Amino acid sequence: MAPSLRPQVNLQLPVKLLPILQPKRFKVMHGGRGGAKSHTVAQVLLMMSMQRQLRILCVREVQKSLKESSMQVLKDYIGRLGLESYFEVLKTEIRCLTTGSTFSFSGLKDHTADSIKSWEGADIVWVEEAHSVTARSWNILIPTIRKAGSEVWITFNPDQEDDYVYDRFIKQQDQNAWVCEINWRDNPWFGSEMDEERRTLQAINDDLYQHVWEGRCRSVAGLLFKRPWLKRFDLASQPETLNKYIASDYAGGPDPNNPDSDPDYTEHGCAGLDHNGDLWFVDWWSGQEDPDTWIKAWLAMIRRNKPLAAFEEKGVILRAVDASINKAMREADTYVARMPLASAGNKASRALGFAARAAAGTVWVPNTDWGDRLVNQLCAFNGQDGRRDDMVDVCSLLARGLDDMTDARPAAPPKKDPPKPFTRQWFNEVDRLNSPDPEANARYYR
Repeated sequence: MAPSLRPQVNLQLPVKLLPILQPKRFKVMHGGRGGAKSHTVAQVLLMMSMQRQLRILCVREVQKSLKESSMQVLKDYIGRLGLESYFEVLKTEIRCLTTGSTFSFSGLKDHTADSIKSWEGADIVWVEEAHSVTARSWNILIPTIRKAGSEVWITFNPDQEDDYVYDRFIKQQDQNAWVCEINWRDNPWFGSEMDEERRTLQAINDDLYQHVWEGRCRSVAGLLFKRPWLKRFDLASQPETLNKYIASDYAGGPDPNNPDSDPDYTEHGCAGLDHNGDLWFVDWWSGQEDPDTWIKAWLAMIRRNKPLAAFEEKGVILRAVDASINKAMREADTYVARMPLASAGNKASRALGFAARAAAGTVWVPNTDWGDRLVNQLCAFNGQDGRRDDMVDVCSLLARGLDDMTDARPAAPPKKDPPKPFTRQWFNEVDRLNSPDPEANARYYR
């Protein structure tokens, strides 16, 4: 016999999040740590699942195991609210025994438009850590969840301004969404231990504090790289004399066995050293194409810029494409000295050399679309896996290749045109050249 519902369950919801109970196609909650976003959603979904039969999906971009899902916070609140006799926690699913509601958990990255069709009957989808969900995944998920009255609940800590979820719901202000920014100060149950941690981080690193606790984008605050370090310029006003070098972060291209997957980017960057040792970025290419395409783009960049060397990273990908690159150079009759560099340490340690150069104010980035993207990636970089930071890898290669790079010679001063014959300037110049040197005369008559 199914248990009867308790007459009352005490929920702890910040007042700012009470509109979550009103119907809306998209419900978007964003902000820093301590705002009780996930805790609120877990409690409300559990209560709703006890009122009527619901099919609830809990998703994120990557879910390698259930430990990385929302399952644990739901299990925790089943225990805290004393609801153990109302729910059955299975290996991959949570069921409400009184209504038949179900909670299921999945990662979006490995799904295609066909494999996700089984989700069409979902009533609510909770997208957690939504900042990491790619545009590809959103474009598959949203059209699939089309049951009448269905809702998409979104929780995330903002990461980069150009993330799909931030751009659509925060910057573009989707009219079908209820959007709520909530932070630690909006949570009446914010504990003293967390507040001490918050204050400590604020004293140590205010940029990181703004991201972690105040919900600011990394690309605005900056972590390893600070936005004011990177000098901007108009590409047409680059120095006349630069010793140019290319650095590339190669990718293998799309996976033919999984055409819907999001392939890595190949990045080619060209930068030059001026006579002061400042580094000026002057050309860039990005693409998710196969090696045949990005090798042609690399050769075109060489022809445009005539670099003194091209830096690349040793590893599996280089071994796979090395012969193809050499063959393409011969066929195109386009050559450059290739300099493979060993990959040492993790991403963050490899980027430190370039960070030091940027901190010294010696890095110049053009006011172009790719220049803006480069600055945003640098300021968003934190060294963690799973982020799109291939442009940072190119910068790291350039910094590691500095020992093999030389500064450009200063531009020669412009030559003055000689004066026209028989003009006043011409006679003055003749007199100057023919007049004796006063110091020479003094030495002669000494």
